[in-house]
Amino acid sequence: MYVDDPNAPVGNAGWQVQPEQVREFAKAVEEVRADLNAIFADVADLATPAYLPMLGTSPVGQELAEKFTDRLASEAGLKGQLETALKRMEEFVASAERTASNYVESDDNSAQRYQNP
Repeated sequence: MYVDDPNAPVGNAGWQVQPEQVREFAKAVEEVRADLNAIFADVADLATPAYLPMLGTSPVGQELAEKFTDRLASEAGLKGQLETALKRMEEFVASAERTASNYVESDDNSAQRYQNP
């Protein structure tokens, strides 16, 4: 949270992160990771035979089925677009995890350094 108190002692204004905020953030990151894993599984299922269109054996039906499959399962199709989006989300989550870990490590180091004897 950002503290903007003109009466605050020097060094107590600006961004402050409480340990509970880091724990809540880490918990939210774990939930996002679990959701991403579920979405990855769903995306992988899109290319299975269960999702193949059944439009008959006529040339028109076959052509429509090929277009549908291409737009669904190809790299330029829905599956490819979802995989790209999920990859970017995964990169963000990994970065957020590193940030949360750095906050916890920094807080732990500060706590050890300033312990009363």
